[in-house]
Amino acid sequence: MNWITKDVPLELHPEKNQIIYFSRSFNFHPLLIQYLYSHGIKGFEGLYDFFYPSYGNLHNPFLLKDMKKAVDRIHNAINNQERILVYGDYDADGITSTSILFKCLKKFGANAHYRLPTRADGYGITPEAVKKAAEKNTALIITVDNGSAAHDAMDEAARRGIDVIVTDHHLILGKHPKCFAFINPKREDELYPFTDLCGAGVAFKLVHSLYLATNKNWSRDIQEYIELVTLGTICDLMPLAGENRILCSLGLRKMNSSPSPVFREIFNQLKVSRVNSGTIGYQLGPIFNALGRIDDPNVAVEVLVSESIDEESIKQLIELNNKRKFLTQVQFEDCDGIIHKNSLHNNNVIIVHGDFHHGIIGILASKIQEKYKKPAIVISQNGTGSCRGVNGTDFSIINTLERCKKHFKKYGGHQAAAGFSIVPNETVLEEFHKDIQMSAMKEGTINPVKHYFTTLTPQMFSEHLYQDFQILEPFGNGFTQPIFLSDELFIHEVQTFGNNNLHAKCIVPNGESFYLFNKGELASKLKGMNFKFFYSSTLSQRNEFIIHGINRI
Repeated sequence: MNWITKDVPLELHPEKNQIIYFSRSFNFHPLLIQYLYSHGIKGFEGLYDFFYPSYGNLHNPFLLKDMKKAVDRIHNAINNQERILVYGDYDADGITSTSILFKCLKKFGANAHYRLPTRADGYGITPEAVKKAAEKNTALIITVDNGSAAHDAMDEAARRGIDVIVTDHHLILGKHPKCFAFINPKREDELYPFTDLCGAGVAFKLVHSLYLATNKNWSRDIQEYIELVTLGTICDLMPLAGENRILCSLGLRKMNSSPSPVFREIFNQLKVSRVNSGTIGYQLGPIFNALGRIDDPNVAVEVLVSESIDEESIKQLIELNNKRKFLTQVQFEDCDGIIHKNSLHNNNVIIVHGDFHHGIIGILASKIQEKYKKPAIVISQNGTGSCRGVNGTDFSIINTLERCKKHFKKYGGHQAAAGFSIVPNETVLEEFHKDIQMSAMKEGTINPVKHYFTTLTPQMFSEHLYQDFQILEPFGNGFTQPIFLSDELFIHEVQTFGNNNLHAKCIVPNGESFYLFNKGELASKLKGMNFKFFYSSTLSQRNEFIIHGINRI
């Protein structure tokens, strides 16, 4: 792993004087202002909007194409008590999208219902789902976080006289769906100023429009939806800029100051005292994604929209995620065994085929690429494949698949992650294996690179930057937590923890703690030695840090 810095020391920075000026104006450490400058956030207005996010800076939702048309149709359905079906997706974004819109419709007195497919049903609304909706006399279907490519389902709805409003955020790879209204900020004819909303973000915009059209008290009721859109945005790895940053900043603020009853109970059961983007990404998100992976995501919506708090149901959600984690651990060990037995780590792309749960093959592929720093593909027994590129490289897994598309029944994805369906017989898999190795070679040499911000002693961070850097939350896609290079440190003590001592806590003489995750064996070898670390703050304690890499002296 190669570590590089894109920035220069503050004393050499071409905008040093501006950085120092705004540091004094806003009363924050100069390194914090410099970090924002490195992300293009500069000048008084840019910095002010970052430090003081406001609902007033959100764009008018009626700027989205087809929004007025959708709002008028929904109001007619509510007034006439037509049956409305909200059709979502099985991941955290789909769960929160469904919850946002369903809560609003019920508040408006609609005859509203919801349905999320299980992973076995497959992604997105299908003709079969439309048929079932028709059997219940559904007059209007509103998709959330899906529908942009559901052409067969749209045709089925038209045949049965059901209007469909599609709200989605995924790339539109072909023609627009033939539906009553199509709301997607990624439409090629879209003029909306921000294109990176997630499914929950688009549902939030639709809800906002419904409030504006009826002059209901949006400034009060927005608090009922802000936590959900924050959860969906961070879990779906959306860029944390523009409207996404405003929504997530305000959502985190509510979660910490006055969480809604359901989130308060979740935090209580997780023993979370302070919520940050890490809490959502690594604790809340996996809980809601777990249902879509190995169970029924409709249960999660029920928990989120219920007017009463069911402590037992929340406990079951958490236990289900623990089951998913255990299953992942066991099956990753199986994967790793297959890799070593067959020397698969010597290939350009590591491909593992076996009896793996189709709901977690994406996690398994991610863990393989993280360990071996090579592209990874995990294929379940039914021929479903999940693929991951290599973090910190230009390698494109979707381009690699594209050159092998003759083998697939269907496929899709982007540079970093993709999926496909293949006939799982030995001959097809063997040919695919050969072709994918050749295809990967055309992507060039894989040389992972990670970036760090600047050189800084952990003690300096603890004493002078820890409090200031809290203001940078939320961290995530497009705005990662800053990583620093430490001075030389002596490892005084190592304490391993977790299953099979997978993780470790390294302690230096002044009492600062450094955590190494998934590298407990390596940490044990560091005791009594001097090293420089690439580190970030845990943001929970001043003197606790996470090691991202080691710079050997």
